[in-house]
Amino acid sequence: MLHAIKQGVLAFWMIERFIRLHIGICRWLHFRLGLPGRALAAILDRVLLFLYGIDLHSASIEVGKLSISHPAGILLGGNGLKSSGRVAIMSGVKLVARSPNDPEYLRRHALREVFVFGDNVVIGANSVVVGPVDICDNVVIAALSLVNRSITEPGVYAGSPVKQVRDAVSDEWVSHLATAHQQDKRPER
Repeated sequence: MLHAIKQGVLAFWMIERFIRLHIGICRWLHFRLGLPGRALAAILDRVLLFLYGIDLHSASIEVGKLSISHPAGILLGGNGLKSSGRVAIMSGVKLVARSPNDPEYLRRHALREVFVFGDNVVIGANSVVVGPVDICDNVVIAALSLVNRSITEPGVYAGSPVKQVRDAVSDEWVSHLATAHQQDKRPER
């Protein structure tokens, strides 16, 4: 029984690490190898869709530490997700644009910053985030919620559209991801 639990935990961490590694490799290919690298990155992104059900364009994902623990039915697309901190995205989350003709969307899409998240941001299962939006540090979006405006105060948000339901937020969903500050303090070998 204990062995089965250990194997399950190991598989969980391996999927998350594989997804982060995949995004890093595809970003490198896209930005360093010109047209052939972009083509290869696009093909590899389709492989990620086939394997795990995550629809994304790796070149538009710039997140310090990304956690996608249950990768099924996730749409991150190519609009641009940016965060210097830790972000956890649950199964079924969709990041979509308000309108392809919206001037603010077009401006931020060109910068690959349609979605800008702070540190310790958790997007609950099957939630929809309609951009362009900014979400500050220490925000948890409950499952099945609709985010259609920027969130500027920390807390727990729920509903359609979201409303703040609690002020206190823990980092339990992203605590396994080391922050950049914690990585800087690691002793050198």
